[in-house]
Amino acid sequence: MGLVGALLIVAVLALVTIDHAESPDRYMLGSRTVPLHAVPLRVDSAGVLPLRFVAGWRLTAPDPRFGGLSALAIDHGKLLAVSDSAVLFRFAPPSGGPAMVAISDIADGPRSPSLKADRDSESLARDAFGRGWWVGFETRNQLWLYSPDFRRALGKIDFTVKRWPQNLGIEAMLADRDGLILVPELAHEVVKVAAGKARSEPLAGVGFNISDMVQLPDGETIVLMRDLRLTGFDIALGALVHTPTGWRVERRVPLKLGVFMNVEGVTAQRLPGGATRLWLVTDDNFRTPMTTALFALDIPSGRWAGRASR
Repeated sequence: MGLVGALLIVAVLALVTIDHAESPDRYMLGSRTVPLHAVPLRVDSAGVLPLRFVAGWRLTAPDPRFGGLSALAIDHGKLLAVSDSAVLFRFAPPSGGPAMVAISDIADGPRSPSLKADRDSESLARDAFGRGWWVGFETRNQLWLYSPDFRRALGKIDFTVKRWPQNLGIEAMLADRDGLILVPELAHEVVKVAAGKARSEPLAGVGFNISDMVQLPDGETIVLMRDLRLTGFDIALGALVHTPTGWRVERRVPLKLGVFMNVEGVTAQRLPGGATRLWLVTDDNFRTPMTTALFALDIPSGRWAGRASR
């Protein structure tokens, strides 16, 4: 790729990823279920090794809210995604036949319901005590706990807008019985929230921004990393490891999924026979040439690549 082509890619991606933070641009349209169209995508399987490429799809749906997917989870066998304007999407993994997606708005949240910047939901985690779901709002640096159907807000944690720079707050979140584990997009620290207190430890070995994180069935934590470079988006996965001096990201796996694939969400599913499937979703920013895409990648052994025996 020539220099002019590389600069053009960066210019396009920089333009489409700009958020207009204070324009009224969020409209709640109620709950509805619409057809989900999944067009298969081709990816070079060598570009995700040692993971195994299973399938990829470009997703579209006849609803203006469909897009901006920023976090992913599995709920009762279906994929649950949240957009960066607090919209929920529930759908079964594509299987080649007719498919539907259930779309609903999260009514409660920070500040104004008409501003996307106020409802910039970027992370999602099931509450470890069965109370519902945690959602992280990046721009306002808040965590909200919702009932299982997302119809009621049960509580919130406010880090104040000064905790992290605007639009560089919480992007990745895990919940366990010891509390919440958070990583801001800047990827310089890991924050543990427990018993009403937040404790920060340094994070090293990243070099990318962090978009999401997931705990594998064997207990290991994997982070999703991305960076914007002359060749487009660089995407990688890596193991998040706690050390005596803080946290590190180790044993990276670069993913070559496409120049404009802005991968923002990841979740894990245990498969029969011991393998683990990773589901990844992209944020289209509601602007071409970016797209909403879903990828399925398998960890054949069920254990992260390069894991040392103990």
